Amino acid sequence: MGKMNLTDLHYVVEIDKSGSISKAAKELYVAQPNLSKAIKHLEREFGISIFERSSKGVKATREGQKFLEYAKRIIYEIEEMKRDCSDLGKENLSFKITVPRASYISSAFAEFIGMQSKETAIKAEFQENSSMHAIENVLQNGYSMGIIRYLCENEPYFQSLLDLKGLDAELLAELPYMILTSADGDLAKRELKTREELEDGVEILHGDWKLPTGEYTELSENGESLHPHNKIYIFERGSQFDILREVKNSYMWVSPVPEKLRKNYNLVQKHAGFSGQMIRDVLIYKKGYQKKLYEREFIEHLKETIREMM
Repeated sequence: MGKMNLTDLHYVVEIDKSGSISKAAKELYVAQPNLSKAIKHLEREFGISIFERSSKGVKATREGQKFLEYAKRIIYEIEEMKRDCSDLGKENLSFKITVPRASYISSAFAEFIGMQSKETAIKAEFQENSSMHAIENVLQNGYSMGIIRYLCENEPYFQSLLDLKGLDAELLAELPYMILTSADGDLAKRELKTREELEDGVEILHGDWKLPTGEYTELSENGESLHPHNKIYIFERGSQFDILREVKNSYMWVSPVPEKLRKNYNLVQKHAGFSGQMIRDVLIYKKGYQKKLYEREFIEHLKETIREMM
């Protein structure tokens, strides 16, 4: 006695649907004798009569109806298994992360996404925001992780705040604020030991945040006095490199920028001797949160980017 196969089940289900062996043969592009053979095979296998034949076609018997219910269920389960198993070879990358405006972070994120195989289903949200908004996003808005930035001198305040909010923290990097400017401009040739050496420059500032403060905050009238008269406010971060490249005496306060990005835009970064500010970039997430594999891989890639910069 031969064993039942899935093809025979497909045949009898289509025959039942068509009500005719000849019609089913046309739908399946199969010779009628093959369908008749499948019916006889299954009827012998299970010791039942699946169809009643008449001049009008075929109709399932009572026991045949029960058999067809099982057959349809088996076909459905097999198809479902095929779909599920086809996805087993694919990784799903789905996470939300909120970060400060930092070129090394955005560069590392872009590289990480670019490293994924074409089989990976990607759904990611990458939002640049202030430290307070990052904390809110992790607590209330479904972000699995965040990176916050603050001045080293504000460490006690932020540690207390994170403990109060029930967030864990991992130090990613302790970095100096630096001046980023065109390699062809006058500022690139100066030692920048005093603030006065920047007075004839044009400072580029993000219009919604005040820099350099370590922790990004909203602009205020008091904050304006910290900056020279020549300012360009931008609201799209992508435009900052074009301005730095084309406006030779322009500059920005930034955390260290990856070398390949500086080369692409013909920029240099310089230490400012009058500024001893150090910032900390800290990874945050809810207490007890278990990072997914791709999240751990992204953080490791980010740390590698930091090591290369330093």
